[in-house]
Amino acid sequence: MARVQVYLDPQDVDILDTIAEKVRIKRSQIIRDLTKTVALRYSQVAQLLTAKKSLKNPLLELGGIEVSKTGRASINVDEIYSQT
Repeated sequence: MARVQVYLDPQDVDILDTIAEKVRIKRSQIIRDLTKTVALRYSQVAQLLTAKKSLKNPLLELGGIEVSKTGRASINVDEIYSQT
């Protein structure tokens, strides 16, 4: 373990001391547990933010909706339907 100094508000220290007394563990252990839990959550958020989004949307594919082959389907809808 590495020694780290943190500054806490006095009311937060009081809360930690109350919990430590009731649970019968040291304040430092509570701080380590809290830090680990929050760090894991932030790690999950970071992974979600850096994950590449899929170019294909499976819900749109299921509905038969796809990207226009011409790239301008809304402009030439009549041409598309007259070809079929």
